[in-house]
Amino acid sequence: MSGGTLALVVVAGLVVGILSALFGVGGGLLMVPFMVVVLDESQHVAEGTSLLVIVPTAVVGVLAHLRRGYVSFKHAALVGLGGTAGALLGSSLALAMDAEALQNIFAVFLILMGARTIHQGAISLRADPTTKAEK
Repeated sequence: MSGGTLALVVVAGLVVGILSALFGVGGGLLMVPFMVVVLDESQHVAEGTSLLVIVPTAVVGVLAHLRRGYVSFKHAALVGLGGTAGALLGSSLALAMDAEALQNIFAVFLILMGARTIHQGAISLRADPTTKAEK
């Protein structure tokens, strides 16, 4: 890996870490497209690597939120239990697909989530009169 690529990967990790901790966004929404498009990795490698990247990023984010009392261990345990079973099922499904089909499904997922976010933002703007510009 060249020095420029190494620097780009570190900067991408920094940006993903900031956005993940700031918005609670899963790093995979950002890291997978980065690895596929910029690093020219397969969808399978990008997804597997993204899952590993989440571990240290999440630990640091949890510790920061924990210091302020913003972590529910009860909810984390329950969601984590379901998430573990879902990860087993999801990884099995992903590995059974070819990379192109998996990449297309991921692209549709990103488009749907983006559209949903835009729609929710528009609803919030219409519902809150203080966000409208004064005439």
